[in-house]
Amino acid sequence: MKVSKVIVSALTVLSVTTMGIAVTTANRTTTAFAKAKTAKVVKTTTYKAKHKVHVQGGWMYSKATLTHKKTHLTKYLYTKFYASKKVTVRKANGKTATVNYLTAKNGKVKGYVAASNVRNQWGYGKYSVAAYRKRAVSDINHDRAARGLKPLTETKKLDQIAQRNSDRMLKDGHSFKANVEGTPHAGWIVDDYLAPKSNPIIHYENGTQWGQGSVNSWMRRTDRNRDIGAIPYLMSAKHTRIGLGGAQHGQAIYMFVLLSND
Repeated sequence: MKVSKVIVSALTVLSVTTMGIAVTTANRTTTAFAKAKTAKVVKTTTYKAKHKVHVQGGWMYSKATLTHKKTHLTKYLYTKFYASKKVTVRKANGKTATVNYLTAKNGKVKGYVAASNVRNQWGYGKYSVAAYRKRAVSDINHDRAARGLKPLTETKKLDQIAQRNSDRMLKDGHSFKANVEGTPHAGWIVDDYLAPKSNPIIHYENGTQWGQGSVNSWMRRTDRNRDIGAIPYLMSAKHTRIGLGGAQHGQAIYMFVLLSND
C-alpha cells in the first residue's frame, strides 16, 4: 500500500474575511492558581461597564483570595460571561497575579477566575461538524470543477476514520500520530488552529463558515504564507473519495482530511 506523507500545515487563523496569520501560541492553560494555598487582595478595580468575555478552562474560585475552588471551567467553554471587576492579589509565594470576577449571562455561574484564563469578547459557541463537512466538500469540488477535475465523493467510512484522528489530535497533542486504518492509497491533511488571546475565533457563527474558511486557508486564498502542500492532495486527479473530521475545544479547532483512490 502506498501511503502519502502527512502534511502538517502551519497554524492558521480560519477567516473568510481576513488574511491568515501564523500562530505559535501553545494551547495549554497554566494551573498555578489552583496550587496556591492562599493570597491577599492588593487592589480591586470595578469596571464602569460590564465586559463580554469567555473562558479557556482553569478554576473558578468563590473568593478573590483563591482559597476555595468552586468549579472547573472546562464545561463552560461556550458560556457567555460578563466581567465586572479586576482584582490584583499577592499569592503565598509573594508573586502578584490578576483575577477577574465573572458572572454568566444567565446569572447561574459566578466567581473569580485567573485573568490568564479569560478572553475578551463572546465566541459563537460550539460549531457544527456536519455543516463544516458539507461546506468544505462543496467548496473543494467547486475548485476541482474549475480545474476540469471530477468531484470527490464523501463517504461515511472515511468521515469516521477522519473524525477519530481529529479527536485524537485534541487528546494527544504533540504526540499525535495519524492512523488511516488501511485506507487504500491514502493521502491526508492535518491542520489545527489554536487561537491566541488577541484573536479569538469570532468570524464564525456556524459550521458552514468553518468549512468555507478552512478551504480558503488550504487553497491559500486567505493565507498566502502557509504551506502549499494541501493543494496537490485536494486537487489530485487520482483521488476519488474524501472524509473530513473536526474537533473543537473552546477556541481551538483540529481538522483531519482523508483522501482515497478507492
